[in-house]
Amino acid sequence: MTDQSAKKEAARVTLVGMWLDLLLGGAKIIGGSITGSFALMTDGIHSLTDAVTDIFVLLVGRFSYEAPDEQHPYGHGRFEAIGTVVMGMVFFAIAAVLLYDSYLRLQNTENLPIPTLGGLLIAGVSVASKEWIYRYTMRTAKRLNSSLLRANAWHSRTDAISSIAVFIGIIGAHQGYPWLDVLAAMFVALIIARIGWELCLDSLKELVDTAIPEHHRNEIEQTIREVSGINQVTNLRSRQSGGKILLEVQIQVDPRISVSEGHHLGEAVNRTITDKFANISDVIVHIDAEPHNGAQSHDLPLRDEIVGQIMQLWEGLLSPSEIKNIDLHYLENGIEVDLYLEAYSLDETVVKRLSDAIKVIKPVTRLNIYCNILQTKVGTELS
Repeated sequence: MTDQSAKKEAARVTLVGMWLDLLLGGAKIIGGSITGSFALMTDGIHSLTDAVTDIFVLLVGRFSYEAPDEQHPYGHGRFEAIGTVVMGMVFFAIAAVLLYDSYLRLQNTENLPIPTLGGLLIAGVSVASKEWIYRYTMRTAKRLNSSLLRANAWHSRTDAISSIAVFIGIIGAHQGYPWLDVLAAMFVALIIARIGWELCLDSLKELVDTAIPEHHRNEIEQTIREVSGINQVTNLRSRQSGGKILLEVQIQVDPRISVSEGHHLGEAVNRTITDKFANISDVIVHIDAEPHNGAQSHDLPLRDEIVGQIMQLWEGLLSPSEIKNIDLHYLENGIEVDLYLEAYSLDETVVKRLSDAIKVIKPVTRLNIYCNILQTKVGTELS
């Protein structure tokens, strides 16, 4: 699914929920005033807050599914995480209001009004409709892997739960227990607070670049090792953005392969991971040769310096026109030199003089000489 199609689907499910919240909110407030149920009116206000968060989801979703640009090269997924944190804070605020209201009502239970039974019908319709929109939104959230839509789905379920509390409260009031709906409202408020905490915690983990779970990491590493030509995974770093995972992978390959083959292996790893894991959006692959011995590997000179020294030492032994190419292999025990000559054959005396000449270059540990056409190879250990 493309970002644009995901954006449209997220907007569609959110709009359905928003219109439902507006209708339910109005019905509950009007119904509460007619039936004398303060709990139903409060629940109507709760539904209207759902509509407000629906609008917020639409605004945030407009940015979070935008394609990467120069200012945001990794996309706009973090807008979704920020939006989810804000929604979690809204949950806390709603829970605080409900708890405070319940506390005030418990102070004077004798004067609590007895609502008419007509409020039960509105509460029952609210429970059924909000549970339906919860399931509809959650299915879409899982399909799109959207934490913001998941948060909105849970917000719908809290409205359904609070409507259940209203239902119980009205029945309890008619049974002579007017405080029962107050206790139910406090219970609902605590559930809302817990959901808000979980939403904030999950999104804050994303915002501070928390790594993916270990079992998911192990599965990814196993997938990489199955690619032919990969010796091992030396490092894997991960972070999340808008429900998607961003990876940086270091893989070890044969140190004697060409740069183009190393690049091809990196592309193969990238393709294999993104094909298997739909929640991984971006993979940066670093190619390692053999592992080096700590700080010693950082002291090895670069190509220009090594080749420059070699050409100076071989002056008088070989002319530049006789040299077809010089390849360097940076290995664990030092630098291995491959010399490709235009000559068809090479005298052993010349080989020895070439090898002896560059023994003074400490990092160089071996010289391999290849002659033209027949590709005759002569290898000499230098240390």
